[in-house]
Amino acid sequence: MKSISKLYQIRLLNPAILLIRLWLGTVMLKHSGTYLFQGKVPELAAFLESLNWPYPLVLAYASQIAEFVAAILILFGIRFGAWMMAFALGIAVLFAHSGKIYSDAELPFNYFLFSLILILTGCGKPGIDSIFLKKIKNKSPYKW
Repeated sequence: MKSISKLYQIRLLNPAILLIRLWLGTVMLKHSGTYLFQGKVPELAAFLESLNWPYPLVLAYASQIAEFVAAILILFGIRFGAWMMAFALGIAVLFAHSGKIYSDAELPFNYFLFSLILILTGCGKPGIDSIFLKKIKNKSPYKW
């Protein structure tokens, strides 16, 4: 008799995660790249200054660099990138958009949710984390 876990196993989980990873990585790479390489960071800094954030230019650059690096890590399949992205977007949703997830913050909240999915499930088999975890599993005396 098949176990319950086998009955409810999602056979296409890795391709689904890969789609989320590719979409989130490319969209956020484009978004943060636009800010960093097309001179839009001062606009973001002005917005942060209007919210009375300290050091708005430093925070604007830091957030866009973090999103850019996180997008690259996500594309390579490294879960830490999803943590970075979730953190950056969580701050954006809560503070920059006042948590209005059904209006102003809808898009960043969706990207936050995609990041959260990658944190919870991992980045899938075609990625660096899966290779690294495979090596750890082979060396570990414990069954995972």
